Amino acid sequence: MSFYLLEIGSEEIPAGFIGRACDFLKNEFQKQLKSSNVSYSGVTVDGTPRRLYVYVDGLAERQKDSEETIMGPPASIAFDADGGLTKAGLGFAKSKGLETADLKKVSSDKGEYLAGVKKYIGVPTRDLFRELVPSIIKAIPFQKSMRWGDNDFRFARPVHWFLSIFDGELLPFEIDGIEADKYTYGHRIMCPEQFEIKDYDSYRETMARAKVIVDTAERKRAVLEQIEAISSQGELNVITDEELLDTVVNLVETPVAVLGYFNEDFLKLPPEVLITSMKNHQKYFYVEDNNGKLMNCFVGVSNTGAEDMSLIRTGYERVLRARLSDAMFFYENDIKVPLEQRTEELRKVVYQEKLGTSYQKMERFREITGYLTDTLDKDVKENADRAAYLCKADLLSEMVYEFPELQGIMGREYAGLQKEPEAVCRAIYEHYLPRFAGDDLPADNEGAFVSLADKLDTICGCFCIGLIPSGNNDPYALRRNAIGIIQIIRSGGYRLRLSSLLDMSLGLLEKDQSFDKIEVKGQVREFIVLRLRQLLLNEGIPAEAFDAVQENFDDIILIEKAAKALGEIKGTEEFAVISQGYKRINNILKKTGEVEPKFSRDLFEQDEEKALADTFEEKEKSIRAKIEQEDFDEALRELLGFSKPVNAFFDGVMVMAEDESVKKNRLGMLAGLRDVFGLAGDLSRLA
Repeated sequence: MSFYLLEIGSEEIPAGFIGRACDFLKNEFQKQLKSSNVSYSGVTVDGTPRRLYVYVDGLAERQKDSEETIMGPPASIAFDADGGLTKAGLGFAKSKGLETADLKKVSSDKGEYLAGVKKYIGVPTRDLFRELVPSIIKAIPFQKSMRWGDNDFRFARPVHWFLSIFDGELLPFEIDGIEADKYTYGHRIMCPEQFEIKDYDSYRETMARAKVIVDTAERKRAVLEQIEAISSQGELNVITDEELLDTVVNLVETPVAVLGYFNEDFLKLPPEVLITSMKNHQKYFYVEDNNGKLMNCFVGVSNTGAEDMSLIRTGYERVLRARLSDAMFFYENDIKVPLEQRTEELRKVVYQEKLGTSYQKMERFREITGYLTDTLDKDVKENADRAAYLCKADLLSEMVYEFPELQGIMGREYAGLQKEPEAVCRAIYEHYLPRFAGDDLPADNEGAFVSLADKLDTICGCFCIGLIPSGNNDPYALRRNAIGIIQIIRSGGYRLRLSSLLDMSLGLLEKDQSFDKIEVKGQVREFIVLRLRQLLLNEGIPAEAFDAVQENFDDIILIEKAAKALGEIKGTEEFAVISQGYKRINNILKKTGEVEPKFSRDLFEQDEEKALADTFEEKEKSIRAKIEQEDFDEALRELLGFSKPVNAFFDGVMVMAEDESVKKNRLGMLAGLRDVFGLAGDLSRLA
């Protein structure tokens, strides 16, 4: 068995790029080895900011020999009457590089054909890798890549070396003048020397001596152990959330954790400002005391150790102090300006060229908020209206200009300082929720209503001017907004008619825009319903059940209820009879044209139609009542009572009777059945 070791050495790769690049390298090597018919034991891939490496062990020394059967033209064309090859047969052999000895006649479902067997002799794996490795390196899909010098080769950052070892020997290749070698390099600062590598074990041992921990999991353990050691020095609770931890681990090759401090005066700033400055901007871990209160210290993780770590700590503290001093300056300036004044200044801020200013957008969703409060909870009308008016004011604050991720948070803080009601302050923050998948939802109606209104105006506004998402292009995050609307409605159990909401929003936009309201309304509804469909599919509701009900109901809560009930009952034998019967009834009625849903017992000729009429009269009103009461489970259970009489009717009754009055009577009963069956949705979609 053979092995192969590749290392790509470069300038520091952005932390967020490393994991995806490693995933690609592993998947691509596995895929290429499989398609090349080369056996192997395993593929190990990992990386640091300065290197990505791949280790393939248990490699076969050469490809397995293989053969491929290539189908040619029909035998009637490929062979003449004497069994010899025709021009068509010879042409096929020549085009595929086949000798006549490789040709044969084969039988298939479609008849006899000429076929050829092409044999492939496996090449040494070493030779295969000389072509395979450069192609994989060039294909790594970074979020952003660059070229440098006169090279055509693109990579996340400039590449300095390739380490390429096959069975202890150099496996040479070259990419844009960079030739592979047997050497790697240690930590840029602490051990920058060149090292010769023989195999994977020597690679890991050499890297460890050269101050490089190549294993990501090992670097993470080292960070956590050092943070735990710092925490044990006092009553410190270092907050190590996974996202920041993963980023920090991919910023260093040898982590060295440092405890630093900042002036207690900065604790006057809102905690989110301090956390954002430390976590998002400086990649420091913030610290709380045992009561969950933010402390004036932090933990930074350096990529370099030093004899005097106070030098590194002082540097970290100096950088953070400058950042927090700016934040304090912005904060003190901001609190001098009332939020109402900032809201009025939104009249000068263009939200979108065709959709007007941010103030105009606020006016629209403020009116939608009023509609929601009138419909759902009039008690919160005043606070929700106030929150809608103020919620975008902090966009013009100096703090949010410098720290955009604090929008909503600073609005909440400034509103509190201005003695706004707590519900208003909370709604100003909550109207941005949810911001991403898995994020919190608004906890109160005020925030929920403003959030719904704002998101709906964004979607409707973009659709009415033609800014409809396509592919990955969604600059206004309309998909995320639609999912947010659905999640808020479902979480709050809000009973809202989608058509009324869309009419409200599009009606406001119609005052300044010219568009086909009916067309745009349909587009927006479909856009939102598609997001709902995907969410419910992920929760186990069958697609056909959702598709059957989504046009019947105009309420997200009702659509979900009906789809769930249908999904649970659709697999029963009785329901199969009902859905097939509904489909058959629809097909019959489509051919005969519109039929009034009524019938007379006096025209019945057979017991089967009498039995079906009995069931209809027994269950129709009850099913309608249960659908109106939203008791879909019970309504569908009652509907199953039609399975035997429906089955018997279609087995024993000729609907299209010769007697016109009898035929019309039977069609009328089927029309009534269609209406009752259709109350729960288009059941033919489940047939």
